[in-house]
This record gives sequence, C-alpha cells and structure tokens, in this order.
Amino acid sequence: MKPRPVARRTVLAAGFAGVATTACRAADGWDVPAAGIRQETFVSLGGVDQWVTIRGEDRANPVLVLIGGAGNAFGAPFSPFVRTFRPWERRYTLVQWDPQGTGKTFARAGRTIPAGVTLETLVADGLALVEYVRARLACDRVIALGVCGGSTVALKMIVRRPQAFSAFVSSGMVTEPPKAAERFYLERLRRRVAERADPADMAKLAELGTDPLSDPVRRADLFKLGAKYRPPNPPDQVREVVSAPNWSLLEAAAIPAGIKASWDRFGPHWEAVDLPALPREIPVPAALLYGEDNDIQPTAMAKAWLDRIQAPAKVWASIPVAGNHVMETHTEAFLALLERHVRPLAVRA
Repeated sequence: MKPRPVARRTVLAAGFAGVATTACRAADGWDVPAAGIRQETFVSLGGVDQWVTIRGEDRANPVLVLIGGAGNAFGAPFSPFVRTFRPWERRYTLVQWDPQGTGKTFARAGRTIPAGVTLETLVADGLALVEYVRARLACDRVIALGVCGGSTVALKMIVRRPQAFSAFVSSGMVTEPPKAAERFYLERLRRRVAERADPADMAKLAELGTDPLSDPVRRADLFKLGAKYRPPNPPDQVREVVSAPNWSLLEAAAIPAGIKASWDRFGPHWEAVDLPALPREIPVPAALLYGEDNDIQPTAMAKAWLDRIQAPAKVWASIPVAGNHVMETHTEAFLALLERHVRPLAVRA
C-alpha cells in the first residue's frame, strides 16, 4: 500500500484516546452478532504494546491470523481495512496485528522502532500473539496468512511452533531476494510494452536503458511506467484507512513513515535470509492463493517454490486479472478459495 496525503478524517466514533477496546457493545456500524467477537485493543507482546484486532461473527469459526507486509518489505498494516475484509468475518475469526514499526503500534511508540528490534523479534512477537489468541479464543490451532514480508515471518513462526498452526497460506509469497523479483518485473514490463506497442511507452522504456534497476532515478521511472501495465490496486485505500474504527488522522499519517522505518530496520536482516532455502520442509499444509498476474511476488516464482517444498498437503489456486493485492481487489473470490482449499484443513486440525 502506498498511502497518499490525507485531506481530512471521517469521524465514526467520539474520538480516539489511548487504548480503544470494544467487545460487541455499542452499535457503531462496525458491530458483530452476539455469537461473534469484536476486540480492538493494544496487547503486550514481548513487553511492547502492539495493536491487535479480533473480529468475527461466530467464535466457532476457524481463526485466521493475517501477517502482512508492504511489497517486498514490512510496515504496511492491514488492520484498518475493516470494510474490505468484513465478508471474511462470516466464516473466519480474523486476527489483525500491527507489529513493531507498523501502523498504530508504530505511532504509539512515537514513530520509532526500539533499538535491538530485528526480524527475529517480529517472529517472537508473532508467536506471542498466537499464544494470546489461542488462549483468548480457546482454540488449539490457527491459520497463518502471510503476505509479502509477512510470509517470511509466518514461515519462521510455523517452523518454530508447528503445533499452534493448522495451515500456512500466502497471496504474496517471498521466494527469492528482492533483486530477483525486480528483474522479473523488468522483463514482464518489456513484454507488455512490446505487446501494446504504445510509441511513447516504447520510447520511455528505451530511454531507461538496458539496466534501469541499477540507478535509483531510472528505477523509480521504471516502476512509474510499469503502473500502467499492472493489475488494479484497491480503490479508496486512504479513505478506508482514515474512516476505520479507532484510527486517528495522526495514526493514519504515520503509515508511510512506518513503512520506511521498517524497511530501514528489517530490510537488511530480511535480505540476508536464504529465502530460496527457507524452509524446504513445512510441517503444516501450504496453500498459495494467488493473483494470476502478480508482478511483485511473481506467480512463476511462487509456483516453483511450492513445487520444491515438502508439506503434508500443497495447494495452488489463482484468480484471473488480479495481482499482489488480490485479497483486497477480489475479496469475495479469495474467500471462496479459502473456503474450498483451506477451511477443510482447519476444521480437521
């Protein structure tokens, strides 16, 4: 997600002050049925207050923990997108988490990431979150849905404590170092520009030279040109963030700074991980539910990763005319894939 400057805040509740916790109380337009759960609060994970939401219409449903990232990085929260993911609440109890460096957690920490926090800290905090959720909801296992940088965190969590998970799911699986994915992006764009044969775009691409990824300015121009050839992004992202329950304008405005701070802090740790070898054996079923035209976490790379790993069960399913934002742009279709391929695994676990 690339947040743009926000003009104003749409107020849905009477302000935000410190910790905001709601549990099936006032009908503010975001409520859930009595059989469900609605909890929006800061939870102490690893001794640090971190924003966690738990929403669902039936506590008996499987628990889905969403562990997000931004492109190849970290720092972009999914938690304010309540409206987008609300259809999932019919069939799952959805847990959203703003890790250190992300969203409301980053804002509460004064827009800083404490010294000593590493990628392994996120993994440990994620496991603390899962234990909190298992106790809070009295469930044995949860589904981990890891996206982009969050896919690396989720896999590390599962390998460290497999008994807490029923399945691993990803819609944006990081399988190669960022430079490999960027090379794929470049070659894909070259093919698309040649197919469309727009004279201005062909001239611009030629002007960028044979290796535009090596220069920051030309790299930025490349991705600007590539935006015309990408699957659609979710509409009205900024509006949804600033109208989300319990989000203030100041917290929303901190998101871009969190993305940058997270990449500065966690990027070097993450790039040092041997991603192609992490791990070769997964102790739970693995499902990649993908946008067919994912150019950020390339579809071909994800398929190759799924082919080479070992897991109790493996699933590949894709949605046409969708990319890295498939969960947001095709929310109902993605839910249908979860129902068909993942829910049976969770119910049996």
